[in-house]
Amino acid sequence: MGERRHITKQHVVSQVVLAAFAVDGQVEVEDVRRPGRWRLKAPAAVGYVNDYVQHDSAGAEALWQTVETRLRDALDELRFGRLPPRGSEVEATIRDCIAVHWARSKAVSAMSERLWERVRHDHMRAMAGHPDVLAAVFQIRTGRTAEPAELQETNEWLHAGPPEIRSGEHFSGRVRYLFEQAQAKFGDRSLQVGMCGNGVENLLMSDCPVVTPSRSRAGLNPEQGVALGDADAAGMPLGPRVFVSLHDRPERVVIGFREARMLNDWQRTVRREQLFRQPVNAP
Repeated sequence: MGERRHITKQHVVSQVVLAAFAVDGQVEVEDVRRPGRWRLKAPAAVGYVNDYVQHDSAGAEALWQTVETRLRDALDELRFGRLPPRGSEVEATIRDCIAVHWARSKAVSAMSERLWERVRHDHMRAMAGHPDVLAAVFQIRTGRTAEPAELQETNEWLHAGPPEIRSGEHFSGRVRYLFEQAQAKFGDRSLQVGMCGNGVENLLMSDCPVVTPSRSRAGLNPEQGVALGDADAAGMPLGPRVFVSLHDRPERVVIGFREARMLNDWQRTVRREQLFRQPVNAP
């Protein structure tokens, strides 16, 4: 059997979720490099990262599709303000949607990269204290005596990482594992469906839409120091008037002016590159 094709353009925000913010097939997008400049784009043209999962990208996409193919109908239920029954397929789909967007987010990958770099740096610093070992490695590799600068190069070569790190195989497995862990953690949670009240501003959504606030830690996601196990809740906007979070009991709540401002501030805080909104001139 041949290898599965590589998928370059990989959405970290599902197109079906982006479509919930769209009017006439377009959302408005603000890039962090151009603050204040909102542009109309199709959902397919935003919310993606090229080569995000480098190893077996087709396998990763197939896994995400097990959730995303169920999402459209589930989002329609939320759009009308319905609270899905406990134990229903819609409830499970929304929980899985939050799990997907947490696991494959740039916040999670940035945390993983930071941990690897910390380990790598610590090992390199320790090895730098053993120039005799570095010189021996260099001589074995080249057959000659190392210059001082070449000892540093040898140290970097030694700590480039194992093949599975360099190829992306480790991250590919890691992101799937994290999705499964999030699914397991969210499995007994109920949905709190928040609907914006009359006159309340529309909700924004970032390219790292899941927030995981904690009473014991500052921050809103793993990149900001809140691991999933430390979070008191997990939630994300699923439309310009809907925010869903996971709690102990099912509940439908009204999002007021203060809450909407807070939720939008959170999305601005966790945004990596892009912020999305429903077009402001939408009827």
